[in-house]
This record gives sequence, structure tokens and C-alpha cells, in this order.
Amino acid sequence: MARLERGVPLIDRIIERLAPHVSVRGAGRRALDSLESQLMVELPPTIRRFLEFDFTFQSFGTRWHGRHRFGKDADQPRPKITSVRKLAEAMTEYGWSATHLSCKLVRLPNLPGHPWSALYLGEARRDGELPILGLVNDETNVLVYLRYTAFDLYLIEQSGLVELSEAARLDDVESHVALNPELRALVPEEEFEAAF
Repeated sequence: MARLERGVPLIDRIIERLAPHVSVRGAGRRALDSLESQLMVELPPTIRRFLEFDFTFQSFGTRWHGRHRFGKDADQPRPKITSVRKLAEAMTEYGWSATHLSCKLVRLPNLPGHPWSALYLGEARRDGELPILGLVNDETNVLVYLRYTAFDLYLIEQSGLVELSEAARLDDVESHVALNPELRALVPEEEFEAAF
């Protein structure tokens, strides 16, 4: 596979593909600044760019679960900040997880039957990116793992444009682990990844 153009230029390419097929509303600078205040973290530049195009993830389509996680009104953000415990309870009856994270999360959209994704609201690496966690249901136990190291990787794979290898999804994972040591336990091992 050819090397991916990364960051905001990749988001712009994805938006170019989506824009002709959808009518969506993006958020303005003031609304995104308000969203950052509520989340108490700076939004990664890739997420900020996508939310300028499509604040409610409507461009993903109606089959996707977990849309509107930053709110339904692009002018008045209302993020649904959550935790691993609350996501585990929502994911399956009697759901629980042995994973303990101090940072809060915001769930991102997923297709039915696919792992859930959640933006980790911890320390951002130098390029401003925050990691995205994956959650899968193993009966009542919800397993949590580091799924993507940046929103652009999440978006390109979830939009169906490219299927990424684990190495591509976890590009520069060590930079996130160095800033957020609690993530070390969430880096998938070979046996864990083979379960998907």
C-alpha cells in the first residue's frame, strides 16, 4: 500500500469524496471553541476539520450508531462525555470491563456489529492528535484496546476508503503511551487482535 497522506490533508480528501453525496451542517469556530471548553481538551486538528464539515456525523449514513456524540446542534455543542464503565454497561446487558482509565471518553460512530470507538480525552501528542480506543463485547465482559492513534486513521477506515493493517492503525503508538502511561495496557497483543 502506498504511504497515506496524513492529517488535515487526508480529512480534506475524505470530505471531497463525501460532500457531493450528502447535505450536512458543520460547526463554526466559536462553537468548536465552546466544545473544547466542555471537553477540557483541545480538539485534534483532524477532528476539528471534520466537525467544520459535518458536526453530527450525518455523512456516515443512517446505519451508523453513536452519531450526535458532540451534540445535535452545530451552534450549541453538547458532548456526551462518558467513561469505560458507562460504555460497557451500554454495550451489553450486565456489561462490565476490567479496564480502569482515569480519562473520560466520547464515543464515535460505528456500524452495527463492529467494535465501538471512543475518543480518549487525555494528553495529546505533539501534532495535537488524541488516540481512539476500541471496545468489543465478549459476553458480559467488554474488552478495551487502543484502536487508532489518530482521527484521520479512524475516518479513512470507517468511511470504507482503505482497510488498514494493525501497524498502520497504531502508527507512532509510543508517543501516546509516553504521554498517557495508562494506555500501555491497552496496546493490542497479537493473540488479542486475532480475535477480530
